[in-house]
Amino acid sequence: MDYERLCDGVMGTSASNPEPETTGPETTGQGTAEPGAAESGAAESGTAGPGAPGPQPTGPSGPAPTGPVDPAPAGPGGFGPGTTVVVGGGAAGIAAVKALVEAGVPVVGVERAPALGGLWRLDDDTAAYEGLRLNTSKPRTRFSDHPMPPEWPDYPDRARMLEYLQGYADRFGVTERFRLGTTLVSARRTGDGWELELDGPGGRSRETAGHLVVANGHNHIPRHPDPPYPGSFTGTESHAHTYRTPEEFAGRRVLVVGTGNSAMDIATELAGHADTVLLSARRGVWVLPKRLLGRPSDQLNGALAAVLPWRVRQAVSQAVLRLAGPRLPAGPRLPAPRRGVLQDHPTLSDTVPALVAQGRILVRPGISRFEEGRVHFTDGTADEVDHVVWCTGYRAAVPFLEGGEGGEADDPSRLLLHRHVFPLDDDALSYVGLMQSTGSALPVVEAQARLVAAVRSGAHRLPGRDAMRAAAVEELGAARARWGDRRPHMRIDVDQYLRTVRRELRPPRTPGPTPGPHALSGRRIVLTGAAGTFGRAMSARFTELGAHVVGLDLVRPDDAGIRFVPCDLTSPEAVDAAVAEAAALLGGIDLLVNNAGRGGPAPAELPPGEEVRAQLELNLLGAWHTTAAAVPHLERSRGRVVFIASRMALLPLPLAAAYGVSKRALAAYADALRLEVGTHIGVTTVYPSMVRSPIHDSTRRAGLSLDAVSRPEPVEGVVAAVVAAATARRAPRDLATTARGRVETALARHAPRLADRLVRRTVAARIAAGDFADAPMAAPMVRRHGG
Repeated sequence: MDYERLCDGVMGTSASNPEPETTGPETTGQGTAEPGAAESGAAESGTAGPGAPGPQPTGPSGPAPTGPVDPAPAGPGGFGPGTTVVVGGGAAGIAAVKALVEAGVPVVGVERAPALGGLWRLDDDTAAYEGLRLNTSKPRTRFSDHPMPPEWPDYPDRARMLEYLQGYADRFGVTERFRLGTTLVSARRTGDGWELELDGPGGRSRETAGHLVVANGHNHIPRHPDPPYPGSFTGTESHAHTYRTPEEFAGRRVLVVGTGNSAMDIATELAGHADTVLLSARRGVWVLPKRLLGRPSDQLNGALAAVLPWRVRQAVSQAVLRLAGPRLPAGPRLPAPRRGVLQDHPTLSDTVPALVAQGRILVRPGISRFEEGRVHFTDGTADEVDHVVWCTGYRAAVPFLEGGEGGEADDPSRLLLHRHVFPLDDDALSYVGLMQSTGSALPVVEAQARLVAAVRSGAHRLPGRDAMRAAAVEELGAARARWGDRRPHMRIDVDQYLRTVRRELRPPRTPGPTPGPHALSGRRIVLTGAAGTFGRAMSARFTELGAHVVGLDLVRPDDAGIRFVPCDLTSPEAVDAAVAEAAALLGGIDLLVNNAGRGGPAPAELPPGEEVRAQLELNLLGAWHTTAAAVPHLERSRGRVVFIASRMALLPLPLAAAYGVSKRALAAYADALRLEVGTHIGVTTVYPSMVRSPIHDSTRRAGLSLDAVSRPEPVEGVVAAVVAAATARRAPRDLATTARGRVETALARHAPRLADRLVRRTVAARIAAGDFADAPMAAPMVRRHGG
């Protein structure tokens, strides 16, 4: 192995941080001047109004432009043929707009309500009620890059979910892309896109768009039994859609029809207020406890899904329920389900089985007929009832699409879609959220949104129509085999679906595509060492990608192009004040890049002098203190911190001990920090090699440079690695900046003795060549090598 070629950029006494154009002690941006001063399938819905969809016309529209994206229009005016319009401001619409913004696709959201949040808003137009809460746990519900606060319960309530969605939209710059209080009245297909009729605060308008994303949800139009049950009922009736609180039913005999989560929740609430609560269960249902084996019960199946097919998971899950599930009290019980636990959407409740056993909820079979104030059931029994609450679901509808009548066009729940997103005969139309998942809707709509964004930006190409149809038909057959004929077109196994989408969107093993022009849109970034070579390059790139940047450094550069806070990073008081000021300027911190650093000659055999202390103070303690000051802000935003280390942290070189030691200590600090805050903050260490910059000037003046054996890497590669760490779905632990760097890193970690041998051999060769003849600091080492 030729170590001189393998370790390009490692054998010099090179620093790898941002480097300022300064004189005096080598720095990387820190000078030496003075210090500075639901329903699991419910959360996806937006609002678009009732009605039925038209057909899906054909005609290509092509991918969206991938150039710079102008902000979404704030009021009426043509969207333009390249704009994608997202209909619906619930979880699905929010996820779609975010993904499209990050992919650099011009996008506008349309929501008829005055605020985002979809069905989690308590409003006459939504299905929310006061007692509504998640029936999937926090880790299985959240968006991938926005965890829920740790202090929240395992199953958050409606108000918290609304706060979560609106906070997510605000954090990623989604809210400003929406036209709120605006209804899409109609969408008519044209040759190159859509003609839209909108009704907003400014009145009616007609506009054009290139692509339409339907994300209006399917929990708006209540579904009642069809055909209705025979007989007449003289009591009162309502649908779960209008239910808000149980107090209005005090003293009444109420029949709840249905066995879904809403039915169970409403029956539980009514048991404390109504005189009698009856629950009509036409079929058996799995009622699962909210916790199993000490964890939220949905996490068991999530863990098994990674390794087992659903039929095996089903057998394992049912066995665990029999062995470890709660023991039901003696007394009446709900009817037993006929199908397996994973063959229908389960109902989660810790209270309903106990209330049934206590007789506080009376279970009845399906209804056979009404007779004035009496309800007759299929087992021949009858009860006097004052009010019926129909918890019988909703009818999917896309009211604004114009077109023909009949067939699938009148019922989007019967559409055959590729990956439940793309129509087979219209590439100017996509759906996000038109599905019924075995788990939470949020991860699914996030995946669907990324699919749409990847196709619209040109980063992902769909297969041919014949291939899409074949895949959709195969999925439909599998859904019918598992779930029967109850909405098989919409059924999704959440874990299987997410794996499929991840596989399709997985970047190639070769260097991936360039991030979209708004990959960091709205991110709030604090960058240390902002005045240096790396700092200026990173600031420019972050800004290009849509981020808001505040730089910290001793000296304010004339051409910064960003907001700047002067700060001596070696002063704890200055750091605390500067980080607080940066957070105030940005309104929070999403990403901290610890980029400032200092290098210079420091042989390990000599006592540590001022230069050694200065490097340790800035490279390690400065980054440590800055990070500690930023952690509260990063935790609130579920942000990330990136440390710029050096490959010298892994492959140390002689004569630059202070730099190598400080960077190794910095990597160790990052590892320790990750263990403490990694549940809420992503922590990444980037390991560049040698980059030509003023940071190497003092080593050259000391006669210690090994430039002749190093092939410097471009600064752009280091900046790209930091951007990759910031935009990855999950923060990577360590990142080398080149393929050669990955080899060096692996060598240092897995074969340290071999690495040492190669370093010593290369150093001996440089000494023999006379490279250190004019370096007094290297004289003892040269003498020991016989020079």
